[in-house]
Amino acid sequence: MLVVTIAGCGTADDRPALDATVAPDRPWGVIDGACVGQPGRPRVLVYSRENQWRHLSNYYARLAIYDMCVTRGFNVVTTNDPLAINAARLSELDVVVFAITSGAGIDALGRADFEAWMRAGGGMVGLHSASATEAAWPFYVERVGASFLGHVPGMQAATVQIDPGAHPITDGLASPHGLTDEWYFFTARPEQVVGLDVRLTLDEDSLPADYPAEYKVGYHPIGWTRDDAAGRVFYTALGHNPDEFGDPWVLDLIGRAIEWAAHQR
Repeated sequence: MLVVTIAGCGTADDRPALDATVAPDRPWGVIDGACVGQPGRPRVLVYSRENQWRHLSNYYARLAIYDMCVTRGFNVVTTNDPLAINAARLSELDVVVFAITSGAGIDALGRADFEAWMRAGGGMVGLHSASATEAAWPFYVERVGASFLGHVPGMQAATVQIDPGAHPITDGLASPHGLTDEWYFFTARPEQVVGLDVRLTLDEDSLPADYPAEYKVGYHPIGWTRDDAAGRVFYTALGHNPDEFGDPWVLDLIGRAIEWAAHQR
């Protein structure tokens, strides 16, 4: 059974010691839920702030990663409060999941703390509109690698393929796999961005016959990794459809991505 506890900002007595460079009066932000998994398993913050669009799947993504407390032993806390991105809280985490986020919200101190944490070995997973998040923050944009540009209105059924090449996230996942989603295209060609390694592609031949040809890009990445001195990142454009968060294939993909970003796969 999933055990969820609700937490607020904490008190001076239950907060870990702040680094000397962190202002002692800086707000910690609100953690709205937490579940305890297994010792040594990834410590995950699910960040779900939407400040541009609203997605029903935002709620389902959050719950799905909660469930990984039981199914994968993850230790999970959740928030939609940008002030929860701070050095002291990050020091207790292995991975931050930007779970169907959009728009801006994290302040300059939070951005600096997140960048330092990533460069020290932190991991990041971005889902769907995470590529339309914090567009004015160069480090975040560079980490994601390619920003959302658009999609055909509505959702279309199609198949997703694992790109050739072994990787701990995708090894053993079935390919192809059918899904119904919004199929993003991006401001840059992910396969041409230095440092990105494509892991998932959309099979455009599987799209409906009435899918507009002008929105087809040929080779169509929808998931990739970045692994360098500034931290491990996995991003996938999947996640608009709430039903995907009941799909074992999608859940396994996200769980594997979190483990990899936490250096546990």
